[in-house]
This record gives sequence, structure tokens and C-alpha cells, in this order.
Amino acid sequence: MRVAAAVFALIAVICLVLAIAGMVSGRPGDRVGVFLRIAALLCFVLAVVLNLAAR
Repeated sequence: MRVAAAVFALIAVICLVLAIAGMVSGRPGDRVGVFLRIAALLCFVLAVVLNLAAR
């Protein structure tokens, strides 16, 4: 479970980096940026839940 939590945390970091890069460059639209931030938040929550469940 800890491996899955680490993978979801990594996915969340990638989503945040893409969202920040999009805000800087203005390339993806507002909807894509919001989607990336929501996906990152959900991945972080899932990673925390999986990490707590692994204890």
C-alpha cells in the first residue's frame, strides 16, 4: 500500500507541476488547469489515506 501511496503522491506532484507550467505559459485553458489541480488534490488525499491504511 505504501508503494501505491508513493505513486499517487508522484502523480499529484506531476499534476501540480503541469498546472503551474500552464499558469505561467497560459497554454492550457482555465478548465484544464482546474482539472489538473483537482486531480492533484484527489491524488494527494488518496496517497494520505493509503499511507494511513498501511499502518
